[in-house]
Amino acid sequence: MDRPEPPSYLLEGRYLAETHLARGETADVFSGSDTFSGEHIAVRRLRPDRPERKAAFQRMAERLFGTTSARLLRAIAMGEDREGLPLLITELLVGRDVQRLGQVRWEVACEVTRQCAAAVAEMHLHGLHHGDLRPSTFFVGASAAGGSRVKLLDLGTGDRTATAAKDVRALVGILHRLLLGQPPLPAKVRTTLKLNVAGIPPTLEQSLGRWLDADGEGVTAEMMTTELLEIRNASHGEFWSGARSETQPPPGARVSVVPRSSMILLDGNDDDEGGQGS
Repeated sequence: MDRPEPPSYLLEGRYLAETHLARGETADVFSGSDTFSGEHIAVRRLRPDRPERKAAFQRMAERLFGTTSARLLRAIAMGEDREGLPLLITELLVGRDVQRLGQVRWEVACEVTRQCAAAVAEMHLHGLHHGDLRPSTFFVGASAAGGSRVKLLDLGTGDRTATAAKDVRALVGILHRLLLGQPPLPAKVRTTLKLNVAGIPPTLEQSLGRWLDADGEGVTAEMMTTELLEIRNASHGEFWSGARSETQPPPGARVSVVPRSSMILLDGNDDDEGGQGS
């Protein structure tokens, strides 16, 4: 696939797109700069081959401006390029989306999912539902205070089928994927949950099994946040401060570690849903 070229002119008279970072399902993402302030920014531009997604792209962008949160990608401006393709200017994040973390240690899976759930709980508090949450919707970025912060990249498009239960099901699926490297099986073919993950506390396995059985009903993102925090605190949080865990992952597992003091650098590869894609 050819790497899309950034526009050769200033967008909205001030924003310069410089380097292609990723191609998402809907948009291309470029890093760039605000020529007025000097701030590093990201430019999301609708893919030329996705004209049918224009209205959805614009609704997604507009919803980002309705809520301000440290757990949500900061939107800066909206506009169009000279070809009429809509674009969204946001802060530039350094890191990678949850999709690209793959299978991780149970401690990291617990903390990443907890932060995902906290972001969704805050969205639900504002009466908003996403409806299409997936691992690539969350980005593990470096925090200015040190360590890593999970950010929600968008608030969805306001689809009428979006519900809190659907969002919770997606969060449970993300936890399962981080622990085992794959999404959970459908309920009708799923048997008793046995994770066989090295060192995993029974409380985490029990919680995941209960949430899977509930299928999003009677469980809230806030409840998941609280429960995962309790599980994390029971392990004293040593994994998140960069301490070496005594438990080891299964042989051959693809493992990502998120230490407090390091950044996860964006590798610049084009993925279907990588980087800060949409």
